[in-house]
Amino acid sequence: YLDPLRERVKANGGSVYSGGKPFYLLIDIKSDGESTYAALDKVLADYADVISSVRNGTDEPKAIQAVISGACPRETIAAAEVRYAGIDGRMGDLESDVPAHLMPLVSDRWGAHFKWRGKGAISPEEQAKLKQAVDAAHAHGRRIRFWATPETIEAWTVLQAAGVDHINTDN
Repeated sequence: YLDPLRERVKANGGSVYSGGKPFYLLIDIKSDGESTYAALDKVLADYADVISSVRNGTDEPKAIQAVISGACPRETIAAAEVRYAGIDGRMGDLESDVPAHLMPLVSDRWGAHFKWRGKGAISPEEQAKLKQAVDAAHAHGRRIRFWATPETIEAWTVLQAAGVDHINTDN
């Protein structure tokens, strides 16, 4: 993944996409978080020319923002003097004072927070809850996405209209 992304960044004058749109590389750790992250950190460091980093609390944005999800060793990542990835927050982190460069993204399972399954109209209460989550994430400088969302055009339309930044699909 990283070599082709580096080539795109070079070809597009410093961005993955022409026009400089942000690019997030979500890395979902499925095994032991500590050992996997230790190995991953070394790999990401080899791409320091294109991957955003934080050095002693100072954000150094680049073309690619790596975000660790899944079995994320939050404390280890947060404590690093130099790091090449942020952490993926959950809905409970929406009001967190963790800096956005450490937690640039909030992701959570749709069904854990919403009953609507993508058919018919979303209820006004759930629509308001969704908008509230989007607004809270954005107010803290974070992006937001939901996974395991309904796989319908109606659901994607509702998510987009609410301002959800990343629309997840498995299809």
